[in-house]
Amino acid sequence: MKNKLLIGAGILLTVFIIFLLVISGASGGDKIPTEETLKTIFSNVTCEVKNCSNIDYDLSLLTNNVEFDSQIQTKNYTKVKLNQVANFKSFGVVFILKSDYEISLNISLMKNDEVLKTTTANLSTNVMSNIDLLLENSALISATDDFYILFEQTTTDPFVFDTLITFIDEV
Repeated sequence: MKNKLLIGAGILLTVFIIFLLVISGASGGDKIPTEETLKTIFSNVTCEVKNCSNIDYDLSLLTNNVEFDSQIQTKNYTKVKLNQVANFKSFGVVFILKSDYEISLNISLMKNDEVLKTTTANLSTNVMSNIDLLLENSALISATDDFYILFEQTTTDPFVFDTLITFIDEV
């Protein structure tokens, strides 16, 4: 039964990603940046972990074709900061989450102290959840802005995120 749920979740994730690609293609097709563009805009991703040291991940680790790569740690993340080195316009981000526990998370896409988009995720044990923080209009993010994803939960249960897709418009 567990395997069927995991297979079903994998199929749903694949359909969701294809759906996002079709939507972005219908609106110009250039909203998902190439690997080269990502390298010129972002240096890395810094993750704040409750009661632990920060963890830095190379963006390529979060954008490769390996779901939940073993290098991505399961932790109680509180903030995931995308460290940009150039100005860009963001249409938001999408990613997947998974936890060994049933937890509820409030997730916000932030620019400095401004909330750009918020959603709630109720994670089931070992089931992938798609998180959509897409904006209706692009937001200008400067190289000096804090652009991050904020995680809030009432428990201290760890989770893992992966397959971070950023949607970018030309400046």
